[in-house]
Amino acid sequence: MKDELEQSGWPLIGNERAGEYLLKSARKGDVSGAYIFCGPADLGKGTAARFFARALLCDNLGKTSVKLPCGKCPSCGTGLAHSDLLEVQKEEEKKNISIEQIREFIRRMSMGSFLGDYKVGIIKDADSLSIEAANALLKTLEEPKKKTVIIMTVTDLDKILPTIISRSQTLHFFPVKAGVIQDFLISRHKAGRSDAKNFSRLALGRPALAVKMLMEKDYYEDYFAVANAFFRMIPADINERLDITEKLIGKKESAQAAVRSVGRILDIWEGAARDLILEATGQADLIRHEVEEKAIKSAGRVYSLEKIMNFFEQVGKARDYLRANVNPKIVLEEIVINI
Repeated sequence: MKDELEQSGWPLIGNERAGEYLLKSARKGDVSGAYIFCGPADLGKGTAARFFARALLCDNLGKTSVKLPCGKCPSCGTGLAHSDLLEVQKEEEKKNISIEQIREFIRRMSMGSFLGDYKVGIIKDADSLSIEAANALLKTLEEPKKKTVIIMTVTDLDKILPTIISRSQTLHFFPVKAGVIQDFLISRHKAGRSDAKNFSRLALGRPALAVKMLMEKDYYEDYFAVANAFFRMIPADINERLDITEKLIGKKESAQAAVRSVGRILDIWEGAARDLILEATGQADLIRHEVEEKAIKSAGRVYSLEKIMNFFEQVGKARDYLRANVNPKIVLEEIVINI
């Protein structure tokens, strides 16, 4: 099964077990009406959902001698434009997936298959469903139609209604070892050994993020600037810290863009703070930001373990404030002042 997974091109680095299970289910026709793919961002949950959908919609489904998806039949050729594949996600400037979006999704799913086989719907980041949208979706899951499959990708399972979870098959996707990601970058993307090692550590178990850093120089440079800002702020005075923060945030076009920006900064700073803990506890060989070794050592001399743990608590509160619609700039400045 693992060989078939590789031959079919299923892009599940380090989470092959989930792919093997899905492929086996498709082969046997033992498919659930609803799935939840749960795990941190950038593990390939969305890509796995699309590949599973393509396998179910492949014209060669049921033929044991043909790989799934085959990549050659008319259904595979349509890609994401397949008439029996729907996908819904949060609109760019919205906080949640709205009930209007889910009502339209349900309406189109209820029409049944155009080709007389499976109908597949993907809800990306289903943990951003509004309460009304989640309740509307639940009614559909309570009365599943034959050969209708709904796949939800989720980062925070606690935000999903327990009744939705109980009616779904949950597959967990886990962070991947740095060595596995490093080998993947070298073999699949022809990365140099030094870059592969650097990006595999920075990605913190997320293959898709490692690939993005490798392929998009601007993205990596922006990431590096945010991480570097954290180390520079620790020995700086309050005015300097606020000045650094102002440059990081810049001007955002909308409130949601600012929320996403500050959320990303917090993610990166948590990783940087983790390196300070590793340095302080004699585990420097495990730090992510090797290129910042000098800055980490310097910051560690003035930032105690107690302060680092307090920083993590502040980040947790900051995320709660962002969810409560507190101004993102104020949220970040509060952390910076008390860093």
